[in-house]
Amino acid sequence: HCGVAIGPDGNSQQGLEDMSIMRSLPNMGVIQPGDDMETQQAIEYSLKHKGPLFIRLTRQKLEDINSKNYQFQYGKGVILKDGKDVTLFATGGTVYNTLQAAHRLEKDGIKVRVVNIHTIKPIDEELIIKCARETKRMITVEDHNIIGGLGSAVSEVISEHYPVLLKRIGLKDCFGESGVEKELYKKFGLDTESIEETIRDFMSKDQPVLV
Repeated sequence: HCGVAIGPDGNSQQGLEDMSIMRSLPNMGVIQPGDDMETQQAIEYSLKHKGPLFIRLTRQKLEDINSKNYQFQYGKGVILKDGKDVTLFATGGTVYNTLQAAHRLEKDGIKVRVVNIHTIKPIDEELIIKCARETKRMITVEDHNIIGGLGSAVSEVISEHYPVLLKRIGLKDCFGESGVEKELYKKFGLDTESIEETIRDFMSKDQPVLV
């Protein structure tokens, strides 16, 4: 019951603060798979993991994002599409829409790098810093409150190591509501078209000069 993607059950059932809570617990690992293959491999990994794990799942049908030879690596992000202009970090059910938006922008010459962050904690700091250095702009996409979730986790890394312009896409300090999954994703800016529009607007802004 995580995210607005569960639809009609409404805000009393939509977990939108769970990642924030779980991230704050000592030694707690946090995983959110992006497709069925990743879910299966993450669960198999959990059987041998030493320590507590929170695997964040939802009821929505997820499109495949990984190749047939994919191997889940705990704590390691996956670059699904390379690009030099901006990096998009997504997790769970938002990864596919993010990837689709990136392919659309490619037609207009905007080179978008898409990274699947299936492990929110411990997050892949090395990859995040690498992307910050190489693309200078970053966007996070999550079906979760932007406070305490993926966006916050990425912000914590770049603020300490390599500050760059960052935009967080997700629920903005609000509750969810009852509705059809696709309509809710559109309302909260998580559908492909909304993500594409946000990227275009973000890319039109000047990059601040770092002193």
